[in-house]
Amino acid sequence: MKTSYLFTLLGLMLFSTPNMAQKTIVEFEHFIEQHQGLDNVSGELVPIGISEIERKIIFFIEEKFPDLVEEIENIIWDSYETQTTHSYKNHNHKFIAVLKVKGKDEQSFYEVIYDPNFKTVKSEYHWDIEMLDFVFDPSLEERENGKADLLQLEIANQVNPPSLNDFNNTHEGFIRLKEEKNRGENNFSPLDVKDINQMVNQYVSSTYSNVEYTRNIVWKSYSTFISPYSSHHFHVFLVQVKVKGIRSIKYLEVFYNPLTNVTKGDFRWEEENEKFARPIAEN
Repeated sequence: MKTSYLFTLLGLMLFSTPNMAQKTIVEFEHFIEQHQGLDNVSGELVPIGISEIERKIIFFIEEKFPDLVEEIENIIWDSYETQTTHSYKNHNHKFIAVLKVKGKDEQSFYEVIYDPNFKTVKSEYHWDIEMLDFVFDPSLEERENGKADLLQLEIANQVNPPSLNDFNNTHEGFIRLKEEKNRGENNFSPLDVKDINQMVNQYVSSTYSNVEYTRNIVWKSYSTFISPYSSHHFHVFLVQVKVKGIRSIKYLEVFYNPLTNVTKGDFRWEEENEKFARPIAEN
């Protein structure tokens, strides 16, 4: 009986260890470290541990396309982005690999994603033998089409973009508020959430004429993005509203731009479906 119990316990430990490893927590301090690491005396944006990252990317490409890629001519850092929600935090760097492909005269460009938490490389592009080029995974197109247009929302490509310090100050605010309120690992909100909630409420009441009143406003996420030529950050709020003539409660999203202190949304009312939704982007 004791021997059987011991084997069972060992089996559970072996089974649970990989699963526990997958739940490695990304801390706000990791975001701050990565953002600060991009700021250096040379003025060139370079991620922390760039040499190691490049080696991992080279190994990934050589393993994935052993009979396709003749030479990896260059690896270019493209961007760094973070996302924080109540349920998870993640971040990644994107790189563009300039490749010489067998049987092709011009250069090919292959985007890869590096996770600084797990130190892993992946790509959402694959080689299309008919097009003789790397193409985006079609199974992910619905995800991309469902994203908000940040240009339309006046968040991306601002004339005077936010600085790295702006991003770090927001993340430090999450840390400070969580410590002050003694909140759990996934229970946090922006420092100025009450003021933003009032702005969101005013925006909804002045924009959606069919909204009778707002029932609740919940902070949903915070995202940052930085590249050599642009940067932005924004909060997303989920708004619970009562629509005139509709019994059930409806929901819509509103974006808050900390750079301009402006709230704006892109959800529209779909009369046929009786709901608010983001228009699907056209290809």
